[in-house]
Formats: sequence, structure tokens, C-alpha cells
Amino acid sequence: MTLISLPMILYVLPVITVVTIAVPPKRKPLVLALGGLSYVWLTGGFQALTLMLLMIVSAWLVLRLQPTRIGGISKRRILTWMYAGVGIQFFWLLAAKLLLPEMQLIPLVLCAMQNTEYICARANRQVSVPGLFPFFCYASEAPRLFAGPPMHPETAENMWEQRKFSAENLGAGAAVYIRGLFQLACLALPMQHLHAALTALVPARTIADTWLLIAAYYFALYFGLKGAAQIGQGIALMIGLEYPDSFDSPILAGTQYGFWTRFMMPVSKWAERVLCADRTADAFSYFARAAVTMGGLGLMLGQGVGGMLWGVCSALVLTGERMLNPKWIAQIPIAARRVVTAVLMLFFLGLLRCGSVSELFSFYGGIFGKNGLMFSSRAAYFIKNNWFTLLLCAAAALPLRKMLLKYAEEKKWRRTAAQVIAVCMELTMTVMSMAELMSNYLGNR
Repeated sequence: MTLISLPMILYVLPVITVVTIAVPPKRKPLVLALGGLSYVWLTGGFQALTLMLLMIVSAWLVLRLQPTRIGGISKRRILTWMYAGVGIQFFWLLAAKLLLPEMQLIPLVLCAMQNTEYICARANRQVSVPGLFPFFCYASEAPRLFAGPPMHPETAENMWEQRKFSAENLGAGAAVYIRGLFQLACLALPMQHLHAALTALVPARTIADTWLLIAAYYFALYFGLKGAAQIGQGIALMIGLEYPDSFDSPILAGTQYGFWTRFMMPVSKWAERVLCADRTADAFSYFARAAVTMGGLGLMLGQGVGGMLWGVCSALVLTGERMLNPKWIAQIPIAARRVVTAVLMLFFLGLLRCGSVSELFSFYGGIFGKNGLMFSSRAAYFIKNNWFTLLLCAAAALPLRKMLLKYAEEKKWRRTAAQVIAVCMELTMTVMSMAELMSNYLGNR
């Protein structure tokens, strides 16, 4: 089962939202926590639910057993408990990797990231030992389990204290939810199908076929994560919680570091807070931490050794970019930097999707012209059937909405027209999303 299944959209998410709005404030965290467990169970089954509960309980036990006083306790003992807690979380993630598909790992990865940050914050005496109930609500809050953001415990607590439920937030949250649903159902899902069809063209994949394959893979990954993040952001906004945006048009990034700070922004901020807090680290230390971060991400999202190899290559590129003179980089035209960044990112992304060494050779053999240059007949057939979705994905990767909103702010009649167009677009996206989900649901039965 997947996040974009029709029962999840029609029943589970609306029930979570409505019940959370209806219950008293003290009960809202519990409803969202139970909603998070329901989401994990419906998407990953009993195995995913069991692993998540083990993550939460083991992290809480480590927090309880960590030393509570500085006096008379060596720093080594504190660090030992911290690394043991982090290692336990990683162990559960490895078990989940063996049992679950890649996309179903996302809520477990985010839960482990939050638990890890809590353990590290406790070791640094930034937070007190929590009770089991508040920690359970913090670790399994439903909107955050979709695609983030992983939050520092104090940040999450302050956000609940500043919660503002209003009709305006309710409408804005519904609009964000619809945009996320559209990206999941009408962009990510067709690109997944296109990627699966192109993957079968192993013997005759040309250069053009291979780049189309990697573009479909990127669009499926990008809009899948972004759509899930916006669904969680929309649910949170409807109940009064203002989550930050998780994506900021990474296609416009001029460097690899800029791309990763725009792609899943809260996750990159988490990595800087927890793993790369020392900004004065030398190149080797920075590479080691970046390799741990990117390698772990590649291990979770990838299909085999290629995922870890992708992480190491990404860490090398980030480290090399860090060692260059920023003034020298700034002299290169921004358009050229964006093209180089996009090409490098897509080139190495092939490592993430390959599950074996033979598949790696086949993939990069296609990139370097092993089977020719132009599109094969079957790839041309797929383009003919998916050209509109491909154009829509390319357009949606650009910050068109921000550009239109900025243009509409200049005059009153433009703002009015923009509001009317927005309502029409939201209705259209809702109908298209439900039609796509219904088609896939009936087709899989």
C-alpha cells in the first residue's frame, strides 16, 4: 500500500483532520499521534508499525537512562549513551530497509531523525527527560511523518504554543493540501509508471532514452516527496500549525550545496544541526559527515550498493565545491552554474536507482552511447503518451506560482483575477487527482 491510495485520501486523512480540529486542545497531540500510527500501519503494514513503536520506545528508554547530572560523570559516558541511542535507531532503520519498499521508509526515517535529535539534545543538556506520552506525541505526529519537517523538541513545543486556528488558515491549508495531492496523484504516480516502463528497455536504451529515464525518476522522487510534504503541511495549517516549506525550486540552484538546501530544506537543516554543526571543520571532517548523511539517505532511498555509492559521490562533490573559492564560483554566469548543477545531479542520480553492478554498467553504458543517440521506437511511444505530463512536471518544477503571485500583487484587478484562477485551478486539480486515484485503485483490484 502507498500514501496515495484512494482509501487513505478519502477516509483516513479527513478523519484525522476533522477529529483533531474538534477535540479539546489537550487531546489534539494524542489524536495526531494516533493518526501518525494509523498512517504508518496503512502504508507499511504491521511490520512498519511495529518498527516505529520499537523506535519510539527504545529512544525514550535511552533518554531515561542517559546521565542526568554533569558532576562526577565523565563526558565519555555521556557520549557513549548518545552514540548507543543513535546506533539503535539506525539498527531499526536497517531492519526496515530489509522489510519495506523505499517510499514506505519515509515516515520511519523521519521518526528516527527526530529521535536522534532528541537524544543528541539531551546529551548536550538542551532538553529535559520527557515523559513517555509527550515523547510519543512528538515522535509520531501525523503531519510531520509525511515528509517532514523533523523538528528540534523545543521548536515543536513552541509551535504548539503559538498555534492559531482560524478560517483563513483552514482555507489556506486546504489549498496546500490540494496542491500536494495533485503532485502525488497526477505527477509523481504517472512518472513512476513511465520510469518502470523505461526500465524494461535494458538491451536497447540509447542516450536519449537514458536521460528520459533519469528525468522520469527525478520527477517521481521530487513530486512524490514534495506532494507528501505539502499534504502534511496542509493538514498542519488547517489545525493551526505553520510548518515551513520543504522545497524551494531546487532546479534554480547554482551549486550542489544550494540544490540540497533547496531540496527537502528541513532535512538539510537537520543535518546541519545534528551532524554538521561545526562549520569550521576541515575538508576531511566535512567529507566524513557529509558521506554519513548522504550515504545514509542513499541507503534508505536507493536499491542497493548504488545508493551508498551515490551518497559518497555526492559528499565528494559537496566537499570539492566547499574547497573552491566562492569568488571564483560567483564569476561563472548563473545560467551556466544551474545547467552544470542540474546535469551533475541527474548524472549521479543514476547511482541511486540502480540495484546491482550489472544495472550500473547498463545504465551508464546507455548514457555514454552504447546503444545509440536518439530515442528508440518504444521510448518515442512512451513520450507520445506522456508528453503532457512531462511538460507539466517541467513547468511545476519552476517557481511559477511565486512569479504569478508577485505579478498579481501590483494591481487590485490582478489580485482578484488571481484569486478566481486559483479557485478554478484547485477545483480542477481536485477532480484530476481523484480521477487518477480512482483509476489506479480500480486497476489494481
